[in-house]
Amino acid sequence: MPISLVRNTAKNHESVPYLMRLDLSTEVIEPNTVFHVPVHLQRQVGGRGIVKDVYSAEICGFRIEAGNLQNVVRLAERLVPGLINLARLPTYIFVARRSRRIYPVYTVGDEVFATTPGGPMFRHVELAKVREYLSDYLHAVGELGVPGKSETLHVRGVNTETLALVRPVFYLKKRVPGENEFWAPVFPSDDGRTIYTYAASAKREVPVTDGHEVLALRDVVAEALIADRRLRHPFDLRVDRLLPEQWARLRTALTPQPRQLLAGSSAGAALALPVFRNHQVLLAAEERSDEGRWGLFIGADIEDLRHRVGQDLYRRGLIPGPEAVRVVTLQAPGSSRRAPASLLDQVLYGRS
Repeated sequence: MPISLVRNTAKNHESVPYLMRLDLSTEVIEPNTVFHVPVHLQRQVGGRGIVKDVYSAEICGFRIEAGNLQNVVRLAERLVPGLINLARLPTYIFVARRSRRIYPVYTVGDEVFATTPGGPMFRHVELAKVREYLSDYLHAVGELGVPGKSETLHVRGVNTETLALVRPVFYLKKRVPGENEFWAPVFPSDDGRTIYTYAASAKREVPVTDGHEVLALRDVVAEALIADRRLRHPFDLRVDRLLPEQWARLRTALTPQPRQLLAGSSAGAALALPVFRNHQVLLAAEERSDEGRWGLFIGADIEDLRHRVGQDLYRRGLIPGPEAVRVVTLQAPGSSRRAPASLLDQVLYGRS
């Protein structure tokens, strides 16, 4: 496992003076076998004003730090072999933020599996199931606290060039009663030109095209899951936790409709979901204000859309029953019966 230091000539060379080149050609399977991990430099002022250089690097979420470059390399030499499993580096990392623990997740054929230090390994064809199994185990041994009342496992991807962690831009999710869940994080490619996810034993990827890529990837994955008999209806697969910037770009490609879905009692709706058209289908957008993200529901018509929104909000305990979601028609601008501007402009036209 040759490791060498290469001078960084990019604009950030002052804070990242070196790249650590890891050649794993004989340790891991292709296509990605050579990596360039940024080595950061931080100057710390200690006692008596003495300035000390501290070098650090992050490999698959594990941070190494030392006072000189040679020790950083030595720490990497100890760390990397432990991350390799069945000639593979992790595809994902599960992160427990509060306990500051991380758990590598690997992809082998049709399955993904997660490992625990000195403990069991959990595997399944669905990433959602692996996370569920791992979470149950960690709660049982006390590493995540009380189930439902403590933290959850967050997923990150691994950059195939720098081995840095990558935050998902959104998730594809299927939750149908009586069926296995499907839950897949979607990541940007290293060059930002595509977005991708892993589904039905393969990498699924589409080019970035002014927001259209979100629904395009959803369609590709839905077709793959149906062919693999893991999805019955294409609209059962939906987009969840979409980043605001992704939603802003996608919204420009959608046609606002003069209707909205209101979830809650007739006396006062707790949640309003604007409705949009995209070719032959309708979409309802739910703002997750506590996360700063958006969730999208897809339906063949307004009643199908209302039903899907009602089922999901009821499952999450946000409404007393699916029937608590109703369709409301908004008046067009200029109409004498126009809805209040604060509601109509915000929901339908995006103005305050």
